[in-house]
Amino acid sequence: MKTELMSQREIALLARVSKPAVTTWRRRHPDFPAPVSGNHGQPLFPADAVVAWLLRTGLGHADPDTLRAERSMHTLTAYARRHGGRRTIVVLGAALCLRHLAGRALPADPLPLARRLDPEDEFLLHELADAPEPAGLAQLVEQLIEGAFGPWHSFQFLLSSANRLGWPELTADALTPETVALIRRVADLPTRLRARRTVTIADGNAGTGDLLTALISDQDRDNLRVNASVADEELARLVRRQLLLAELAEFQFDVRADELNEEFADPDLIVTRLPYQPAESRDALADLNRVEAIADLLGPGRTAIVVGPASSLVDELRDGSAVMRRAALLGSGIVEAIVQLPGGAYPARPGHPIALWLLTRDPISTAKGRVLLADLSGFALDQPIIESAAEDILLWRTEGHRSDGHDPRTGRIVPLEGLDLRRGAALRPPGPASVTLRARLAADRPALVGEVERRLTDAEQEALQYAKEHSPLNTGAAQRDGIRPKQLSLGALRTARRVRILTGHRLSPEHVGPRGHHRVIGAAEVLAQSSKRWMDRLMVAAEYPQVALTEPGDLVVTSIPRFGAFLDDGGFSVIEFPASGLRISPGDPLTPRVLKALLFTARNTARSPGAVRAPRLRDATIPDLTRDQAARLDEVLRRLEEREHLLQRQADLLAKLRELIVTGFADGTLTTLYGTNS
Repeated sequence: MKTELMSQREIALLARVSKPAVTTWRRRHPDFPAPVSGNHGQPLFPADAVVAWLLRTGLGHADPDTLRAERSMHTLTAYARRHGGRRTIVVLGAALCLRHLAGRALPADPLPLARRLDPEDEFLLHELADAPEPAGLAQLVEQLIEGAFGPWHSFQFLLSSANRLGWPELTADALTPETVALIRRVADLPTRLRARRTVTIADGNAGTGDLLTALISDQDRDNLRVNASVADEELARLVRRQLLLAELAEFQFDVRADELNEEFADPDLIVTRLPYQPAESRDALADLNRVEAIADLLGPGRTAIVVGPASSLVDELRDGSAVMRRAALLGSGIVEAIVQLPGGAYPARPGHPIALWLLTRDPISTAKGRVLLADLSGFALDQPIIESAAEDILLWRTEGHRSDGHDPRTGRIVPLEGLDLRRGAALRPPGPASVTLRARLAADRPALVGEVERRLTDAEQEALQYAKEHSPLNTGAAQRDGIRPKQLSLGALRTARRVRILTGHRLSPEHVGPRGHHRVIGAAEVLAQSSKRWMDRLMVAAEYPQVALTEPGDLVVTSIPRFGAFLDDGGFSVIEFPASGLRISPGDPLTPRVLKALLFTARNTARSPGAVRAPRLRDATIPDLTRDQAARLDEVLRRLEEREHLLQRQADLLAKLRELIVTGFADGTLTTLYGTNS
């Protein structure tokens, strides 16, 4: 395989720096890789040498993992340009699978090894027999593994890059990671493995195998069996390779391009999605017939999770045959839960709303005659919503209906006779989704209202006591004569060493969560003026040794998507790129409170509609206040903030009180005595 070359612009994009920075590196660092000879019209550099140099020197703003992954992406893109995206993914996927089976680096000619390990050609043999540039596959595979840490992650990286490589159809039916996470939680495979010696999972429309591999990852694979059907033989071979890379033995799975294998009849768990059809040709009756066929495969106590179009599964139906079929399915008692999912669950089909049906043959007796309805369409499918929805479904399946049982937070348990099934009415919980999500037992709501009212009274008394102790607010504002303060840019403040710039860092999403020791502050947190994301201190130490935590009083600023500044009073936070930090030097007249306030009045922070790039933070211009003026402004801001916090507490409680009252009136579980003679 010939050496991949990079231009200075590509190096700058890889290292997350400007193009002039690369020119400076070439001039200042004698060991920077030399351009290759030839008439290319511009200097081109060997990509491997550039990445090795960046990793060795630590220059640029890209962390080592990103450098390796982007280097792999650059090589893959060049390979795909020569041979096509489809062929690239098929061939490299087969090579990665062979690398996994062999347990060592591939030889220069991988074909003899492929014939020995796949003599029946069930997984990879003919892909490698037809591979272009076979002599370079070993090097490319090792480069992928170095960037993604193992054949399995390399294969996932390859599939996730299908759009960029030129095979977008491959992932057209891939669900978002959040939707897959919800399905994984609802499937509750660990509990099934504890209850049964062997668990069989089936998928009649496996696609690329994303649902199957998400379910079996991090599980005891020795007791798993997988049966799947896909659209064609090429996809079937791709899914087989995925399952091999997921550490399943050959005898534990069967993937076919026609129908489910009869040897795996009566599966314990079916997880599948209905085939996508354009709206013009979508047939609700056909979709419901597929659901019925899936239900017929279920034995007593077995479960199916089906994802399909909302137009067939939850929306109002007008076709009489479809109405009767859906009514029959619900009336049979096999449907335990119906969840309408947020829009965009298919990233490649953002206008295709979908829903989830949970089917169980012979559910527990206390669940018969009722169904759990949830509407998540108006919410972001974040971790709290996923956990709440999964908990509601799992408790409903375990407990059924109990007057003293769990009150769902994301849905309502509805009697089947209360649904207008014969008329094809929409299957949604009573009241808007926001009401359903926040619904509580009717007996608890008056108590919650009373508690908020008590806290509001305490907040009002606290504000009155503050006003009594500090007298009415009087800033003593007066006209000031004299020369106006000169203007100073952040770049000039940095040059004068009055302010230090703190670099933001690129963080992997899997390293950030709702709990931890170090708060994460990125552009979204700056604009929202709050943060709910955290990182574990051991994770920071192990994966991001270069991260410098903030100190109390540091500012976090961003210009993307618009300008904003956030005062980190507590410190010890991690700044996420593209946000960056500002730290005022000790003894400087500026205080964090004053600098933040002045930045919101700064010039050169707004982006005009026709601008090609966002404004640079170093160009933001603020007045250079004297020490006395800065101290006066800081005192006024402090007094304003104290009163603002008191008022904000009351405003938050009033909003909470309004929410409880409106929710109670909306779902018919609350009233008030105002305006009556009671």
